[in-house]
This record gives sequence, C-alpha cells and structure tokens, in this order.
Amino acid sequence: MPNDGLHIDNFLRSDFLKVMPKEFISSMLVMIIIIILTFIVYFKGKKYQPFEKPKGIVNIFESLVEFAEKQIDEMMGKDFRPLTGYILGLGLYIFFSFIIGLIGIPNFIVISNDAILNSSTLFTPLPNPFTNLAIPLSIAFMTIILIQIYGFKYKRWGYFKKFVSPIPFVEFITMWIPMLSLTLRLFGNAFAGFCIITLAYCALEGIGNGFGLAVAPILTPIAHAYFDVFDGLIQTVVFLMVTMLNIATEKPDEDEKSLKLAK
Repeated sequence: MPNDGLHIDNFLRSDFLKVMPKEFISSMLVMIIIIILTFIVYFKGKKYQPFEKPKGIVNIFESLVEFAEKQIDEMMGKDFRPLTGYILGLGLYIFFSFIIGLIGIPNFIVISNDAILNSSTLFTPLPNPFTNLAIPLSIAFMTIILIQIYGFKYKRWGYFKKFVSPIPFVEFITMWIPMLSLTLRLFGNAFAGFCIITLAYCALEGIGNGFGLAVAPILTPIAHAYFDVFDGLIQTVVFLMVTMLNIATEKPDEDEKSLKLAK
C-alpha cells in the first residue's frame, strides 16, 4: 500500500498492525517525546522551593506556560485559561512533528504488508506526520469539538438555535469550514515542503550517478531550515491562533450580555 495520501482505509482494517502508516508511527513517537519531557519537567520542578528561580528545562517550560497564558488572556479572555495545557501541548505536538522530519529518525518498526527483516522500509526516515491527511484532520476535528463544547457552555440550549435559524440546517454544513481550513493549511504546507526537499535530494542524486549527494550537507540545510524549522514554527503559531479565535467567538461579548439582561 502506498505511503502517501489519506490512510483512512488502514484504520478500518482488522489487520491494522500490518498496514500502519509511517506517519502514524511518527505521530506516536512525537507524543511519547512530549510525555517524557512532561515527566522530566514535573519531577525536576518538584525539587525547587516555591520562591526559587528554576533553571534549565524547567525554566524553559515555565516561560512557555506563562507565554501561553498571556496569549490566551489577550486573545480569548481569562475565562479560557483552563485551555492553557491543551494549547501548549498542541503547539509542542505540531512543532515537534515538523522537526521529526528534519532529524530523520530511522523507522525501526517495520509494519506493512511485506513486514520482513529485509524490507525496504526498514531504517527509512520517519516522515512528518502531517504529510498524511488523516493526522491534521484529527487535530482540526478536536478544535471543532471544543468550539461546540464552549458554544454550549456559554449559550446553553440557545446554542442550538443557529442550526434552525435563519436558514435551517445550513449551520450543519458551515460548522465544518474551520476544520477543513485548518486541515488543508497544515497538510498543504507540510506536504509541499516534503515534495520540494525530496525533489532537491533526487536532483542531487541524479548528478554524477549519485555523487551529487556529497554536497547535500551544504545545500539542503537551507531547505530544511525553512520548510522544517521556520515553516513548522509559522504553522504552529497560525494553527493555535486560528484555534483560539474560533473557540473564543463562542463567548458572548459585553453588548450581547447587556441585551440579554435588558430583555
């Protein structure tokens, strides 16, 4: 089975362990890395006294938490501070997913239809998870779920009025637009970067029967720096900002509250 495109059919098969895409393995590895970092920060943080200034990785993560809280306060309001952990974790997941394609961690897990020791997939670099459409689609779907949860939290049963007024059932279609926008933006940038970098390596390989790859460490770091690091950072910021704004719009503003009180 090809290792590109949408792998929804893989998730519906009973022999899932034989057809698991490498992008899914990359995604699991990124989450394991984040979980390990979380435990390291937790246990190191417990060693500090309440007023002692943290150092190292604890200081880095404390700064990230403070930055995330500040952005949530400014863009969403203090009522949304419980989302700090989710927003920070999502940001780390997106950025690390771009970085894992740069590192080129070899795939020690051979899970495919021809899973044998001399399989051509053994030791091949794990790709960016977002080059599989199912991965960005899944995290964009979580954004849609949070939008509905907060919409119901602030509007209660009145939240469902938009599904029947002014035009019945139109909202059932338009509600998915943010998910499609987030999905295609993340997938498109990740896949475009993958294609351009792959073409660069293929072009170098075609020079002098493969000897062109000798200059790859000189030329390709520029492409990796842009498409993996810089683009990964930009897509992380954009995805989080759009997610926060979409969720925050479900909270009634002061004018709406005043109007309801007047009624």
